[in-house]
Amino acid sequence: MQNIKYKQVVSLIGGHFQKNPHMVLSASLFLIGIFLLLFSKFSTLSGALFGAGASLLGSWITELNKRRTDTVDKARRESDARRYLAPELNRTIERVLFIHQRAVANFSMASSAFTGHQSIELNDLQKDFIPHMPSLYPNSPQFQNLSGDDATALISYYDSLHALDKDVIDWWNREGQLPVNIFLSILTRVDETLTLAELCIKIFDLENLYPPKYESHPTLSSKIETSKKNSENVRAVHMKRCEEKFSQEKNIR
Repeated sequence: MQNIKYKQVVSLIGGHFQKNPHMVLSASLFLIGIFLLLFSKFSTLSGALFGAGASLLGSWITELNKRRTDTVDKARRESDARRYLAPELNRTIERVLFIHQRAVANFSMASSAFTGHQSIELNDLQKDFIPHMPSLYPNSPQFQNLSGDDATALISYYDSLHALDKDVIDWWNREGQLPVNIFLSILTRVDETLTLAELCIKIFDLENLYPPKYESHPTLSSKIETSKKNSENVRAVHMKRCEEKFSQEKNIR
């Protein structure tokens, strides 16, 4: 156990020196200068080594300060970028939640009609299922300041919006397709989009930036959780209806 800890300490020190070569050279020159001053007559050389060590130490301190400044500046740019891109991200997610609500309702009614149960015409239009697209992404300079993970999450979410938009346009009232299958396809696509939105909500801190207007109102994440549960429930009801329908048809035969 002690041997393992020793190796870890050595590895840590070695890694620190590897990242800070100026410090290593400076310390080496100081040690050599002290040795020459104490055990030899080369005081002039010793002074030169002290001077060189001090110069390298100064360079290392300057570089260290620059690293810290760059790190702080990078973190600030990333934070500013997230806040800049947050409003339209929030707007698109709210729209997806509305689309999901309508998809659940329409799929439920289409399922009722398909399985011979009573249903009503909801009269939703194709445009009711078209998502809002971002205007800042991906050409905004602020997008370039996001970290790799943050940018990837945003790209995945916005790509899913484009996929949803394409599905709605391609499949709406498509000849030869049952409404129940069309709305199931749309519902599945919106489910995927909401899952990707959940990660973006955390990364871009949307719930703190855009809290509910009233304390009794649900947060954005709570809305998504409820919507996904509604999706699961309506699918389960659909499967039960289909099983009953197929069972009845089999008995008739």
